[in-house]
Amino acid sequence: MPKREITSRGLFGPIVFSDTNETRPEKAARVLDTAITTIPSDLGGIATFPIDNFAVTAASVAGVGALMLVDRQTTAFWQDSIEPVFQNFKLPRLARAGPSWLSTESQWLLAGVSATYAFGLLANDEKAQAAATLSAKAIAYSYMTSQLVLKPLLGRNRPVDGLSSFVGDPGDFTTNPFDFGNRRGIPFRPAAFGTAMPSFHVTHYFAVARVYSGVYDNSPWPYAVAGLLTVSNISGHNHWVSDMVAGGLIGFAIGSVVLNNYDERRAGEFDLIPSVSSRGVGLTASMKF
Repeated sequence: MPKREITSRGLFGPIVFSDTNETRPEKAARVLDTAITTIPSDLGGIATFPIDNFAVTAASVAGVGALMLVDRQTTAFWQDSIEPVFQNFKLPRLARAGPSWLSTESQWLLAGVSATYAFGLLANDEKAQAAATLSAKAIAYSYMTSQLVLKPLLGRNRPVDGLSSFVGDPGDFTTNPFDFGNRRGIPFRPAAFGTAMPSFHVTHYFAVARVYSGVYDNSPWPYAVAGLLTVSNISGHNHWVSDMVAGGLIGFAIGSVVLNNYDERRAGEFDLIPSVSSRGVGLTASMKF
C-alpha cells in the first residue's frame, strides 16, 4: 500500500478551484459523489495519520505532553484570568430541541455550514458546496475520533472550577492533571467523568475551520470563528488547557485529511484534453463520475 503522507499543500495549503462550466445539477452531483466516495479514504487517512505523518504527530504529542506538565498552572490561569473576560459572552440558542450533545455553539456551526451549502447550490459555486459537504464529514469524524475513541481510551477527568484555590471533594472532576484511566464506556451523552481529553467542541470547531480555510485560499477568518465559538459559554467547557490544544491539533489533522482526499479525487476525475477540429483549436473537459 502506498504511503499516504499528507503533503505540505495538504497540511497547510489551499485547494485550487477552476471553472468547470458544469450545470447546477452536474456540479452538485459531482461534489456529493466525490465527498461520499472518499469516505473510506478519509477513515483510513485519519487512522493512519500518526504513522504516515510521524514527524508532525511526534511534535504535536511532545507539545501537548509539555503542556500537561504545567496544566495545573495554565488551567488555573485560564480560569482566573481568561474566562472572566468572556463570561458574559454567550451566543443565543437557535433551537430548543435537539440532541443533548448539540451545544448552542454547535448549532451556530451547523447553521453556518447549512447556509454555505444552500448558497453553493443557488450560485452553482463549487467552493461553497465543497466547504459545506467536507465540513459535515469533518464534524462526523471529529465525533468519532473524540467521543468514540480517544475519550474512552484516555479517560482523563476534567478540572474542577476554581482550580487555583479549590478545597474539598472534587466529585467527578479533579485537581490532578494526570488523573487518567477513568472509564465508563463510550460517552454518547455529555458527562463530566473521564471525558476531558480531547475537547470535542474544539476538535470539530477547528476541523471545520481547516476545511473552510483550505477551500477559501487559506483565509485566517475560519480560525477566528473557531476561536469565537470556543470562548462562547467559556466557563461551561471545564477543560485542561492541553485538552483544548489537543482538540485543535486533532481537528486540524482531520480537516487536512478530508481536504487532501477531496483534492486528490478531483485531480483524478477532471482532465483538460487538447482538441483540434474544423472550428479551431481548444480544450475538451473530461469528467469522470
